[in-house]
Amino acid sequence: MLGLNVLLLTFISLSFTGHFPVPTNALDWLYQLLVLPSVWGLYALVALLLLIPLSFIPRIRMLLVLFCAVIGGTLAVTVFVDDFIYEIYNYHINWFFIEAYLADEGGEFFDISFKTYLTFNFIAFLVLLAELGFIWLVLKKLTTREKYPFAGLFFGLAVFVMVLAANVTHSWAYAKNYAPITSMDAHIPFYIPLHSRSIAENSWLTSLAGVQGESKDVAQANIFYPKTPMMCEGGDRSQPNVIMVVLESWRGDMFNAQVSPNAHKLASESLWFKNHFSSGSVTTRGIFSLMYGLAPTYMDNIVANNGAGGPVLLNQMQGKGYEFGIFPSGDIARMKLADSSFLPVKPYIQHGEGKDTIEKDLDVLAKMTNMVKASTKPFFGFMFFNSSHHQYYYPEKFTKFTPFKSPSIIDYKQGKNPEPYLNHYKNSLYFVDSLIGELINTLKEEGKWQNTILVVTSDHGEEFADTRATRFGHGSNFTRFQTHVPLVIHWPGKTAKTFDHRTASIDVAPTLLQDALGCKNEMQDYASGESLFNLESRPMQIMASYYNYAFVTPEGSFVQNPIGLLESKDNLDNPAPNLTLDPKLAFSALQKMKWFYTKPAEDKLGE
Repeated sequence: MLGLNVLLLTFISLSFTGHFPVPTNALDWLYQLLVLPSVWGLYALVALLLLIPLSFIPRIRMLLVLFCAVIGGTLAVTVFVDDFIYEIYNYHINWFFIEAYLADEGGEFFDISFKTYLTFNFIAFLVLLAELGFIWLVLKKLTTREKYPFAGLFFGLAVFVMVLAANVTHSWAYAKNYAPITSMDAHIPFYIPLHSRSIAENSWLTSLAGVQGESKDVAQANIFYPKTPMMCEGGDRSQPNVIMVVLESWRGDMFNAQVSPNAHKLASESLWFKNHFSSGSVTTRGIFSLMYGLAPTYMDNIVANNGAGGPVLLNQMQGKGYEFGIFPSGDIARMKLADSSFLPVKPYIQHGEGKDTIEKDLDVLAKMTNMVKASTKPFFGFMFFNSSHHQYYYPEKFTKFTPFKSPSIIDYKQGKNPEPYLNHYKNSLYFVDSLIGELINTLKEEGKWQNTILVVTSDHGEEFADTRATRFGHGSNFTRFQTHVPLVIHWPGKTAKTFDHRTASIDVAPTLLQDALGCKNEMQDYASGESLFNLESRPMQIMASYYNYAFVTPEGSFVQNPIGLLESKDNLDNPAPNLTLDPKLAFSALQKMKWFYTKPAEDKLGE
């Protein structure tokens, strides 16, 4: 029964192959033949393992067959409906979509016609007939053990081989940045492929694909970023230098004169955005949105498409003759940021060197200082300090906040008093803040302060038992403790000012493109964000972690969990069943999530 449903689901899923790139070699063909049956085969194998023990119960076989028919039929209809949703919105059906549809009582945004309902019901009827046929076939023919003694074993082994082959191939493609395979991920519903870097040098797979280098572009683009060619003023020596300083895990309420005196003094003399949020609760999503100006939900697909050409911000600077220095303390190559967020300037990435995190952060400062001193052209510098990352690091002389204690997972699990761990974290921020002070002094000493835009911010926040006694770190929720971050911009020519409206990391890149680089396009051509100087608060922000995403409002968040269920949460991450989803905001968020998947002539944002 499971095997027949795998065939049925594979058949219904064939429509998604229309989004696949055209195969150009044996490996492409092999993967495209295996991927759909391997997706449904994996779920069938899991079900088989769960149901085998029950099969030994007398007279239960009929119930098991009926159960498989109900689950398989429901999934088949869901996949068929998902195909409609994907063709229209370019994302798969999920509980956020369902809840937005149910909340839209007037049908203003999700008006489904009688013809559509009739079609879906007709398909459901056909699937019902198919499942009844499967039941007859299994009970009357295939379970005759004398005639088909090894049918189940053959099915299990065949599916296992397909699943293994498809996932090994995908792991190789992911490690190799081989987009003709990885670019298919987003098109397949319920697909969770395997990732691995250790298989990158498999010579047999490499020869099948005909790949010798590190990557291969996708043959059939499915991301239109930017939407139209950029129209920006020509480069000249009056272009400002731009430096981004990103502190790991720096939460917004730790931005004060005691913890970060240098950055706080800078804020009083610069543009200070007090109600600023990262678009991610983890590093990859936060930095991706900062550099691209895109909603973080685009990241997986852009990584799968070899960075989709890289951030418009960096491409425009490159076209204007900027020099580049990308100086991260942590390994951004491992996190795929080098292949996406910094793709156009990947050769200029120099990781901090040293025996520990402190030395690496000091080396990042040294590298940036040398660039400031040596550069004779406009330059872009990116500094990513890692000392404020768990376990939190700093030289002994920066032990300002006491009592302090290095944290452990055991302490967290036991719900111990967070104050010593918070003080330890504050000391690390105090140390990194001193590096910001040294950078500012260097810029002033070299006479480049008045021609340098300095952006100081963070990739995400950090929690210390703020929502519950055992909750520490980041990536576990979308409350302000994990997403509210500092944003200060020293911008020569702009009057110092404090801003209180809600802004997001996706607003930084488009603001620089518009106000610093003179780009004349509408912002929706190249970003999901808005200008930081648009004083209207963002009523809903799209945020993401490693495994889920959320639509966050001032009242709470709507979290799409890994299995597709939508959960309403208040601002302390508690269930909030009475928190309602505004259909208009929901529709706007869904439009932003699909905007760069549609060709310029096909759609207009907000229609």
